[in-house]
Amino acid sequence: MNSRGAVTEQLAVVIPMLNEAPGVEATLRALARQRDTDFAVVVVDNGSTDGSAEVVGSFIERHALTTWRVIAEPQKGTGAAADTGFRAAIEAGASIVARTDADCLPRPDWTAAVRRALTPSTSGGDGLVLLGGHLIPRSDEGMPWWRRRILTAAVEVAGAFGRVRPGNRDASYLGPYMMAPAGVAEVVEAEVLAAGGFPRTAIEDLHEDRALVNVVRTMSTAYAYRRDVVVASSSRRVQAWGLVNTLRWYRDHSWRGETVDIRSTTRSERTGGEQRWERRVLRAAHPIAYPLLDRIPGPVRKVPGLGVIVKDATLLRAVLMDSDHFTKNGPGAPSDLWTPILGPSVLLNMDGAEHAALRRTLTPLFSPSAVEPIVAASLAAPLAELTAALDAGETVDLVAHATRCARAVIGHLVGIPDGAIDDDLFARMSAITGFVSLARPTLTPSQVKEARAVLAELGTFAAAAYAGDATTVPGRMRELGLSEREALGAVGAFVLTGTETLISYVPRMLAIWHDAGWWPRLVASPELVEPAIAEALRVSTPTPMMLRSTTADTTIGGVAVKAGDRVLLGTWWADNALGPLDVERNVAATMKQLWFGAGSHFCLGGPLALAQIRLTADVLLERGDLRIVSRTAKRNTLIPSYASLTIARGGRS
Repeated sequence: MNSRGAVTEQLAVVIPMLNEAPGVEATLRALARQRDTDFAVVVVDNGSTDGSAEVVGSFIERHALTTWRVIAEPQKGTGAAADTGFRAAIEAGASIVARTDADCLPRPDWTAAVRRALTPSTSGGDGLVLLGGHLIPRSDEGMPWWRRRILTAAVEVAGAFGRVRPGNRDASYLGPYMMAPAGVAEVVEAEVLAAGGFPRTAIEDLHEDRALVNVVRTMSTAYAYRRDVVVASSSRRVQAWGLVNTLRWYRDHSWRGETVDIRSTTRSERTGGEQRWERRVLRAAHPIAYPLLDRIPGPVRKVPGLGVIVKDATLLRAVLMDSDHFTKNGPGAPSDLWTPILGPSVLLNMDGAEHAALRRTLTPLFSPSAVEPIVAASLAAPLAELTAALDAGETVDLVAHATRCARAVIGHLVGIPDGAIDDDLFARMSAITGFVSLARPTLTPSQVKEARAVLAELGTFAAAAYAGDATTVPGRMRELGLSEREALGAVGAFVLTGTETLISYVPRMLAIWHDAGWWPRLVASPELVEPAIAEALRVSTPTPMMLRSTTADTTIGGVAVKAGDRVLLGTWWADNALGPLDVERNVAATMKQLWFGAGSHFCLGGPLALAQIRLTADVLLERGDLRIVSRTAKRNTLIPSYASLTIARGGRS
């Protein structure tokens, strides 16, 4: 078959599938990229409950794959699903059938190598009846390269053991045993099924691939193991059970885990690839501080010269809610950083009744109903350009796109004319947050001078808007009774706290969904997007550290804290303690948006950020088959982020 054209159906690929919604699209993409495209695909849904069939159906429809289809096999068991798929493929006209699993990635020349090996010698092929391929572990599941090497060697050793295993030695066998691991390249001609084919058994009862090999051994010696038939297979069973237990399982089921079929476990129990990339991003941002914080044990720990480190969600929330003992205005608190730049009368630096009064005044300006129309108008042009570029097959840097969106929203809110914020000014704005170091509670005089100069340039536009444009935030502040100084301070705080956070989050959100394997499921299930956004916010926590100063002696989790102590609240560690991203469980719902803070200083700009996030997510998910082409973590910055993250639709770059 040409996957987008004429059909011969000489070769068919069968894929047994059970609850593979988060990752099956990767397998389908690998097949769609085969150099030899003249084949059909039969995906056999073995009773999935997670929407796997819908994900596959959506992929087939989007790519117009007319000879790809999904069928159902209610009898549970990989053997039953494989047997049903093989027979359906043969009934449709296939003379050669290949199998791979729904978590495997065949190399681009896989179908070509299969066809060459299984084609009769009279037609120029190798004339094999059954073919075993070369298994290598996938490189995208977080397993270090050296462990992948060990696993590959272990498979080779297991294959050698199989040749001397008593159960594989009998006078009725015409040739030696050959291991053909499930999902690698179990490939048979039609007549093999007539001799018994796959046993229709559950995975815990019998290894169907071993049984198939032994059926062929009673019929022919025309079978072989080929290193040029390569499939990258999931290592999730090994990661869940360990190498020794996995080998015991494959030998004789002499060891069984609590969950026999790893495919039925949740995604968060299986991988966590999104956390591995997130840790890379954090380490690049602060190569010393964040690894140090990673190694600090316990929920609360005093670190001389640094402060009191809190990494437990419950304790962290308690600190944020306790305004009697902890403040943003004191030694080591945010006031030490931002008061020299913004002055004392901004929400970042205030507490008590004065803070509460100013917050009540500003809250209506940042309600969902107030910010959503502003964001929609601001992002119309950037999102249209993003859509056009992706639909044209171009590669797009999502960091650059997020930067343009942030610039557009800031301009609209503050009343800055289009084009007034050039690349140089915006880069200087973004650099201000990078001045902050966890090891130093204040900025240097030169950093304060530069930050003031940047905000003074923005202040010129904000002052003009304050004087006359009631459609802008400064103009609205004037109408609400704020002084010009208060309005300009609020604008400065918004620029400092919101710009880099948003630029950081949007690319990280997409990367997290991609790395956790949830992208295809979200494309097919729009109702999951909101919990997916919340989960990505939890996993990324764009503000990974919050600062407070202790006003009176107290305790945190039984640890004595004295007045004047600096408290470092590790929100990233607290949020991620509940595990990798899991949209179905949506553990983020239990966190009460801790990534936005808590108590009187809960992030006022949360609705603004979410409005931008949702619009961008909608555009990206509508494109369907996005992939990450390349990415680079940003180094030495307060807000962990990517320096670049390029994406594109469909095939290869």
